Amino acid sequence: MDAFGVPVPRRRYDVFAALKNIDLEIRKGERVGIIGRNGAGKSTLLRLISGQMRADRGRISICGTVQALMELGTGFHPDFSGVENIRTALSLQGVYGEPLRRRVDEIVDFSELDEFIDRPVREYSAGMYARLAFAVATTVEPEILIVDEILGAGDAYFVGKSIQRMKRLTAGGSTVLFVSHDMSSVQLLCDRAVWIDRGEIKKDGTALAVSKAYLSAVREDEELRARARSMALTRRHASDLARTSSVALFRLIGADGGSPRSPLHVSAFRFGSDASSVGSIVPGDVLEEGTGPIIDPRHMNWRSASDCVGRSAWQFGNFGGRYVHAPWQIRWSDRLDAPEWIELDVCPSTTETVAVEQFDHSSGEYVRLGLIEARPLPEWVTFRTNVRPPAAEKGVDTAKLDLLHLSEDERYGSGEIAITAFGFLDQNNGRRHTLITGEPATAVMAFSACRPVRNPVAAVAIYRPDGTCAMQVVSNQNGGTLENLPRCGVIRANFSPLYLGPGDYVVSVALFKELDLATRIEPDAYDLHDRCYALKILPPPGLGLQLGIVNQPADWEVRG
Repeated sequence: MDAFGVPVPRRRYDVFAALKNIDLEIRKGERVGIIGRNGAGKSTLLRLISGQMRADRGRISICGTVQALMELGTGFHPDFSGVENIRTALSLQGVYGEPLRRRVDEIVDFSELDEFIDRPVREYSAGMYARLAFAVATTVEPEILIVDEILGAGDAYFVGKSIQRMKRLTAGGSTVLFVSHDMSSVQLLCDRAVWIDRGEIKKDGTALAVSKAYLSAVREDEELRARARSMALTRRHASDLARTSSVALFRLIGADGGSPRSPLHVSAFRFGSDASSVGSIVPGDVLEEGTGPIIDPRHMNWRSASDCVGRSAWQFGNFGGRYVHAPWQIRWSDRLDAPEWIELDVCPSTTETVAVEQFDHSSGEYVRLGLIEARPLPEWVTFRTNVRPPAAEKGVDTAKLDLLHLSEDERYGSGEIAITAFGFLDQNNGRRHTLITGEPATAVMAFSACRPVRNPVAAVAIYRPDGTCAMQVVSNQNGGTLENLPRCGVIRANFSPLYLGPGDYVVSVALFKELDLATRIEPDAYDLHDRCYALKILPPPGLGLQLGIVNQPADWEVRG
């Protein structure tokens, strides 16, 4: 309606700025890779350059003719055969007669579609279409060639062949803009890369430098995704919490891990330190950003303030939130100590017991602080608890590990020694759920013993999702022993480096009474956590080669 000049009320549409503050110059003969996550604005930028879209402000200057390969399914008639589409496309480019026949043969030869070239294009697979479209677009040397992820549908052989052709085109003066999520292809083809993030240029420079920065951001995003899963929050909320240390995350959740059928009303949160009040959160107040209940109906089980016994209160109930629980956060001034206690003014109209838990940022787990017991009468009560988790015993560095809340199906053993925490650290001693193959890493398990135990055997086993054991290390494999264990401490398995290949894995950890490496019989365990921990291994930045399950190093030599 707007295109025909009919006024459209502002409330009837949204405005989304796909690109903003773009300032970019690309010179003749450059091969430029445009990289970024899905939805970053890459395709919008290329559509503006190719003339498929018009910018509502700003200026685009192009010197040269543009040949654009934007997406599968455009440019060819599905009922025409491959050769008929070739002739039509060449005719539109002004190629006729003998040059046309010669070009047709060149395209068929390059695309290697001989036996399918007379079949209708609608019968082609995505890879076959990509071959034909690229061969047609590059047979008449374009001044500016735009390739937007279309080669992602092709096989590795044809992608490599296409990259070599694009290199020859730029040697003749053509300019190439290449969009791909395959960083190895970007680095192979492009001298320069531009990283676009949320519609803006994040980094512009050499292909290697920009690819490294982008892949580093992707790894951090994967880490944040893993943290968000453990928090049972969206990535946006998890990202907000990661920006400062002066914040604490709590939640209400049913004692059974679900939500109460009848809502529990909360009229206030208060928190303080050293017997003095630090702050309070009540419905209707203008709260500091990042403070108070996280109201997100699709994901959380809070509902906005309602009346309960004459007071305004938030509700926690079974409202269909994806993450079941009702989280809230408190933020305090950097000038103040972390709160030592919280209070909840609750109207326990529910007949079910509800747990109060705090998220430990360093471990990635919720720690249960106590319970709000069910009460039949709607009277206001105060629930108090210490928000600081119990301090680790002296010498036990568990701050970066996962504190455990495992079911009987996940954990078994006689219990003389208990594994109290586990996690992986990277080469900078940072807690990670994602590691990079080929870099140093450490598996750390914290333990406590009820009595002295002689020579236990520690094990870390890493499995693929299909159950195949990808790697296992045990402490006595090379004659090692764990003698004279203290009552509490940590056991570290150092990988210098970690040779496990890229992929998603699950991890088991155990302390056995003994372990005979010559037998397949499972030994008796003091404590065994069966495939309880998730681990993701990523390839090194800029490496596109398939490494397999094992990233095995090798020393090469030549002998005469």
